[in-house]
Amino acid sequence: MDQILDPSSLEAGHITYLRGIPVGVEALDMHGMADVVNALVVALLTEGHVLLEGNPGLGKTALVRALSSALGLGKQAVGRVQFTPDLMPADITGTQMPADDGSGRLDFRPGPVFCSLLLADEINRATPKTQSAMLEAMAEYQVTVLGQTYPLRHWRDAGRENYRTPFMVMATQNPIDQEGTYALPEAQSDRFMFKINLSMPGAEVMSRIIAKALKPLDGPQHRQVTVDDPAQVAAAGARLHEIAQSVLSVGLSPLVRDHINNLVQASNRHFDQLRGIGPARVSRLRELVERRVTYPLGPRAGMALARAAVGWAAVVLVEPARAAHATTAQTPRALAEILVPVLRHRIKISHDYTTMATPHAEAAALDDFIRELAVACAPEGPATGNYVEDFGSFLDRARKDIRL
Repeated sequence: MDQILDPSSLEAGHITYLRGIPVGVEALDMHGMADVVNALVVALLTEGHVLLEGNPGLGKTALVRALSSALGLGKQAVGRVQFTPDLMPADITGTQMPADDGSGRLDFRPGPVFCSLLLADEINRATPKTQSAMLEAMAEYQVTVLGQTYPLRHWRDAGRENYRTPFMVMATQNPIDQEGTYALPEAQSDRFMFKINLSMPGAEVMSRIIAKALKPLDGPQHRQVTVDDPAQVAAAGARLHEIAQSVLSVGLSPLVRDHINNLVQASNRHFDQLRGIGPARVSRLRELVERRVTYPLGPRAGMALARAAVGWAAVVLVEPARAAHATTAQTPRALAEILVPVLRHRIKISHDYTTMATPHAEAAALDDFIRELAVACAPEGPATGNYVEDFGSFLDRARKDIRL
């Protein structure tokens, strides 16, 4: 049995703090985004990145700034790159420039990637060459410019203990059917833990957005230029580091571990590597995969599912008072609730285009297939359990209630 590292390190205070983050974002006039905020927090705590897709005007840019404020990281923690067709890699990473003292020496001028929360806005409007400049930053938390490597995360002193500064990319992209967009390469899209489809807000949220738009603007005499307090920023960074270490110490339910393995193995047609599935179900699963899957899941999909399930169980599901001992028990439900946004950009399937008139219909069909595949891959578990049925119920509920 795999060792669970110090499960008691996840405390009630950690969970209470995490549950307050969506409330803090809501207080900054970002309405109806609790599920999206929770997914962003999960990614931040588990070293992931997030791809947000939606039409312009849904508040993607403002969301990132509100999240930084709610986390206590301050305005200086946010970097932004507006991707355009003429953007060059050096515009993101920085480059060597002549020193200001006129000596002729070249000094490195860091680009906007040097921050804690990077908003890569409309990433699919840039050419693939420029999009690929993000790969090293997202995978290794560093950039290399003219042979010199520069780290994006740093160890800082917060008094009693050191902490590592966070780094997360939140990339927005417009739907691929819009003019002037380039599809992300598979190697890059696979670096994102989640692909979240931002939908149009409902009537109640839309009313709040309209009310926000009609608020009078403050005059110059009422505007205050605030400067981030270094001590408060350090305390916020240290707290996030502590919580992230605690979240990643939580173990997966053994059935969830087998379930994730089955998803990856089945999509690659390695049916002899499945666990907890009887011959009749394997036969039906084989027919489903061979008929539909054209691009399978890779190992990174399994890692993302595991981390996302643990993170979602802690951030959203477990009761604070039971955080130390009950988070693992919530990972089956967590897997059902984060399954689709983790996998929708990693797997490709064949479609019956005679019945699909729009890209939206194609995306919905892919989400439905992921759910069908997940149920087919669910391990049966012990005779006294009902994992397959329970997971199916969690999945149905998530489809109705979770807006990701």
